[in-house]
Amino acid sequence: MEIIKLILAKCGGIPGVIVGIAEIIGANIRSYMGTKFLEVLNDHFMGNLETYSKRHWVFEKTKPDNFRGLLSWMQSYFDACSDSLKPCIFYLSIFPRGHNIRRRRLLRRWIAECYSRDTSRGTAEENGEKLISELVDLSIIQHKTSKVLCQVNGFFHEYIISRPLEDNLVFALERNCSLNSERAGQHLTIRSSWDRDDMTVFTSMDLSRLRSLTVFGKWMPFFISTDMRLLRVLDLEDASGITVDDLEQIGKVLPRLKFLSLRRCKNIWRLPESLCGLSQLQTLDVRYTFIVMLPRAIVKLKKLQYVRAGNTISSSDEYDETVASLPAAGVDRTATPLEDGDDGTAATMHAQTGDVQTSTHSTSCMPRSSVSSWLSKFCRTRRLDNGGVKVPAGIGELAALHTLGVVDVNVAGGKASLKELKKFTQLRKLGVCGVSRENWHDLCSVISGHAHLESLSVQVNNDKEGVYARLDDITQAPMTLNSLKLYGHVQILPSWIMHHENLKKGNLEMTVVTQEEIDVIEELRCGDVFHRLCVKPTEDGELHVGKLEDGSRERRDWSGKEFRVRVLEIDCSCRLHVTCGHWVNMYVELLIVRCSSGSSLEVSGLQYLFGLNEVWLRGSYGDELKEDLQRQIDEMPEGKKKPVLKLEEAQPHSS
Repeated sequence: MEIIKLILAKCGGIPGVIVGIAEIIGANIRSYMGTKFLEVLNDHFMGNLETYSKRHWVFEKTKPDNFRGLLSWMQSYFDACSDSLKPCIFYLSIFPRGHNIRRRRLLRRWIAECYSRDTSRGTAEENGEKLISELVDLSIIQHKTSKVLCQVNGFFHEYIISRPLEDNLVFALERNCSLNSERAGQHLTIRSSWDRDDMTVFTSMDLSRLRSLTVFGKWMPFFISTDMRLLRVLDLEDASGITVDDLEQIGKVLPRLKFLSLRRCKNIWRLPESLCGLSQLQTLDVRYTFIVMLPRAIVKLKKLQYVRAGNTISSSDEYDETVASLPAAGVDRTATPLEDGDDGTAATMHAQTGDVQTSTHSTSCMPRSSVSSWLSKFCRTRRLDNGGVKVPAGIGELAALHTLGVVDVNVAGGKASLKELKKFTQLRKLGVCGVSRENWHDLCSVISGHAHLESLSVQVNNDKEGVYARLDDITQAPMTLNSLKLYGHVQILPSWIMHHENLKKGNLEMTVVTQEEIDVIEELRCGDVFHRLCVKPTEDGELHVGKLEDGSRERRDWSGKEFRVRVLEIDCSCRLHVTCGHWVNMYVELLIVRCSSGSSLEVSGLQYLFGLNEVWLRGSYGDELKEDLQRQIDEMPEGKKKPVLKLEEAQPHSS
């Protein structure tokens, strides 16, 4: 039953809670109208546990693991946390139970609200990362598929939201909230389940002390009030219905705003000038909107540290954030550069419902006016090119900026943009797209000798004359670099990677075209360096991924330093046969098979992908390929968890 699943999720995987809940259900379900009792238990989970722990006989049978002891332990567990960590714990109740939280989103919010600050022992970001690590060590939050996403443990989440308002400064508007004059707090979160027609509840609230506003689901213009002059954080990630006119108002009435996220707000195609009056702004996230150009006035925002823009997405990062969920059919996901870390994971743009995933709109949503609609369509067409944004002249004067991307350098003024990038001496994370033969060496000049660059994401355009991008052209590669993502055909030598010790612990993504390139990469004894490898040949033939030199299936012992790759993508535009080898692919979790119109592809060796969780089939594929992949999955050895084949609606296929 679905209600049972909801109750189990709130147990957080804690055995004592699960056993106790089972006993409560067993003792009461016959006496209290069956499912009605389950609904009451689910709706008032922690309150029921506290009541039963005090009064009900069933707990006498479960000593010493009874609820009374468990709840006492929970309170002492929280009391033992440091004063700097406690507010961060209660802060987590801003997000709905089961919501996948981007680590970077949480971190940037904490910095904006001074939960994490610069100290003599580290920067605000470093200290924030330590706080997150503490929460992970305490099992209060848990990572999902990678360190990019996390969730709050279900039982801890229920405990946090059950605390009185004087302890927990977060208030949530959800479902059918009734009028209550006692509502106050520093953090307001509006759930998608809250009835937007009931304006009186919202307008009656005291918003003068509000520090953060988070909206899940539909945005309404009355959510912004002149009473919110102390607001530091406005988080509209995945919210639907917000317009440029709303942004104009936001820029006028929220002078102290430090964090603004419009991530995946599909009706946004430009940033109004009023936003450039937000002199305190530190974080601006406009990823997956229709914005193609940052306004000139953005150079006035001298405190800006973090700017994420562009509409690009990588299949591997998509896998992280969807948590094994296939995006909507028909959406182009050709690999292009992404932000790092959090950030290295791009979020999904497919339709989802509820608070767990709140993107309830599709990419077809357009601004209301005809002019906006036309511009939005223009932006969509523009996105098919590179998916980055044009940056204005003078952006290099933003001395505090340490994260920027994705910058399109294949537009008018692109070379000037590269010169601006060279001014960012404190830049730690950079994403660039639209790199061509004409500007490749200019980009290398920007990167070479950089003292602080930790993460670099580059999309290289294809060239009919062959490969032109070689990492050896970066004469003095940053020794601080630990994450490198390459999209397109870039030549890389093993000696280059082996020379960069930090990169061995990082994240490398790249595209290979020939068998020779595959063989060179497989010789790298670099452990977990590779996250994603895209095989994209331009000529007919046969390729082997993971093939041993002697043709045997005996795994070589490289003391744990063998070539590993988590996401393997096969992008076929010709007649191709790809064979997956035995030893190398025990690490592959996701196989993406993409076919272009007129191509012919055969894939064999799936039985050797021991760690495979999913196979995504996309593009213009035929029934023969689909059936063959399913056959190989069905024939995998008994006792092994078989991967799931997920299909994007096939485009017209011609052979």
